[in-house]
Amino acid sequence: MTGKRKGKASDRQGRVELQPSGRWRWRVRVEYPDGTRARLNGTVTTKREGHEAIARAHQEAAQGKRPVSRTLTVGEMVTEYMRSKRATWADRTAWNNEALYTRHIAPHLGHLIAAGILPGRLREYFELLSVARPGEEGTMRPPLGYSGQRQVHVLLHGAYAHAIADGLLRDNPAQYARPLSPSKGGAVKEAKVKHFEPEDLARFVTVALGDRFALPLAFLAYTGLRIGEALALTWGDVRRDDTGAHYVSVSKTRSEFEGKYYAGGPKTSAGVRRVYLSGEALGIVEDMKGRVAREARALKYQGAGLADTAPVFPSVDGRPMRQDSLRAVMRRTCEAAGVPILSPHALRHSTGTFLISRGEDPVSVAAMLGHAQVSTTLNIYAHALPGKLRGLGYELSDLRGRGQGRAAPAPLEAPTVPGAGPLEAEGGTGEGKTRAGVSPVRRGAVRKGGPRRKV
Repeated sequence: MTGKRKGKASDRQGRVELQPSGRWRWRVRVEYPDGTRARLNGTVTTKREGHEAIARAHQEAAQGKRPVSRTLTVGEMVTEYMRSKRATWADRTAWNNEALYTRHIAPHLGHLIAAGILPGRLREYFELLSVARPGEEGTMRPPLGYSGQRQVHVLLHGAYAHAIADGLLRDNPAQYARPLSPSKGGAVKEAKVKHFEPEDLARFVTVALGDRFALPLAFLAYTGLRIGEALALTWGDVRRDDTGAHYVSVSKTRSEFEGKYYAGGPKTSAGVRRVYLSGEALGIVEDMKGRVAREARALKYQGAGLADTAPVFPSVDGRPMRQDSLRAVMRRTCEAAGVPILSPHALRHSTGTFLISRGEDPVSVAAMLGHAQVSTTLNIYAHALPGKLRGLGYELSDLRGRGQGRAAPAPLEAPTVPGAGPLEAEGGTGEGKTRAGVSPVRRGAVRKGGPRRKV
């Protein structure tokens, strides 16, 4: 019995034994604050290091720190994270993350032990992504832009956080290592927002209106919709309000990723919106209605024609139009119009730029474009504002001009008091006047709950 008790006490205090290989193995039984117990062990070079490991294991157990996995690789960690999040991610998000892992994470980090990666190693990794590097079959992979690096960082950060929650790791190196943004000296420079100048946009729309396949592009220019939002519109989304004004109800998007199709909701809740149609935008819709009605009578037509669930901008055979096909039409139309070759998304930027530069209300522009915050609209289209700053200054004559034809106000004989009522002339009637002629602040008028709200 005595030997058994000594054995248990020895387990709690830890044991260090010499192995045939010459290394020392340490063993210890620890208890965590929640009452659970665990047996920990490892090998070290010297006996002293074994006793230090035992003391460290007791200290960390008292703090609730559980041992980290020494076998979990970054590839296993990220793969498990993507598997656990697949049910909550949209299809496009899942496909994009899988592509990021396959192209950028697995070749460089996938084989490394997750617990052994320090923030410095991640910083070196993001610097590597910023330059051209070898790809598949001897090809060179171009540098990954800042936006792509941010997506990689978000994926790694989430995978580490997931592993920490499962008790496999303790530290998240992605919390201290981030891609270096271009504004802070990053090697990858972000391109400015690309858009058409008004004259170029006019030439582009003129050419697009004469091409059946380019009509969706002209519609993008008039409405500021995203390409996926326009291709997801159905005839049931074309409606009228109580005043008879026509609008399209934007509530879904249709996009594709490497040959896979995705249909779902917009990027944010603000993306669900009404976009009212100008006369020419409504003309495009009416033109498409006539074309689709004629095309639907053709043999082997595969669409639903003008049914409420049928797309407003289909291919000639009735099937939904592909984004890559529309991008090819975009290039062709730009060449025919003699304007810079930009992407279909540049039409949305062109619309926002023109409306902001014309002085339209940013709140209304944000609602039209589906931005959740007005600040997003202003940040994106700030390049359209410098011209509006000219002439904002004023001179003394401008101030005096406002008072011409009016009697100058009598000077006040006492400073105003915050929260006080209207000033009364000294010697007038009224209760509660002071010698300076300023009405005192009533007790009931004082707001005790904090500073006054801004209106």
